[in-house]
Amino acid sequence: MVRRSELMMNIRNMTAAVADAMAAVSLFVKHGEDESTTLGGCRFERDIIHDSYGPLKDLYSEALDVIREDWNIIIQNDLMMEELKVFLEACNRFHTVSREFEELAEAHDAEIEDLFGEDWRPIEYLILICSWEKEADAIYMYCRRNCGLGIRLDDPYRGIALRLRRFFTGATDEDIREFVMNGVSLAGRPRWIGDKNQAVVMGMMLGKSCKEMNDSFRFTLTDGNPVKLHYKRHGPRLDLDQYEIYGIIKSLQDVTIQGKD
Repeated sequence: MVRRSELMMNIRNMTAAVADAMAAVSLFVKHGEDESTTLGGCRFERDIIHDSYGPLKDLYSEALDVIREDWNIIIQNDLMMEELKVFLEACNRFHTVSREFEELAEAHDAEIEDLFGEDWRPIEYLILICSWEKEADAIYMYCRRNCGLGIRLDDPYRGIALRLRRFFTGATDEDIREFVMNGVSLAGRPRWIGDKNQAVVMGMMLGKSCKEMNDSFRFTLTDGNPVKLHYKRHGPRLDLDQYEIYGIIKSLQDVTIQGKD
């Protein structure tokens, strides 16, 4: 139990340091060098961001294992539940910071590449925290229901059904969350009304098989007759990021670029 507290505290301290470094780099990228932000100082902050990723990834993995091992004890102890809630709130804050940094990197890709090199991707931290949230989904859900853990204001699933309605209708935000994060087929099989190549792009980005897509959506011909989606026949002819649905699905960050036939 002591190890669990140490892990959560170490993660909170490390993510706070990385968040501060991201803020410093963002300031330099936006406004350049001045009295408070020098190139040398920015390189120091860059090194914090770059060097913290591997250790933080290991800490998150170990913390999840320990939380799961201690779960039956945690849920019976109010102090432990409060400690866990504070930790998850810190994770939420780090998610927001990581998303903002990735968005800044997209807007200033040349400057970020000059600092970090072309082999490092600013999105790595966002993928890390999103992957951890996916693995810890049951823990988050329990804490939301039982100890007042709030939903992130920048929850990528908030309004996602509305954003995707030009491609399919009949699913709620929570339906889509369950489909993306937990592999739960969409109830009622909403009808896909967009181009089928957009459906393939969505499936490929989320690592869904063609069967999973057909189990979750009803696809039709122009005359309304049913048809099966086929990844090869309906596959994209352009790079994935050329399709409108790409940006929407990318924002969910539960993305794998490796599709399944």
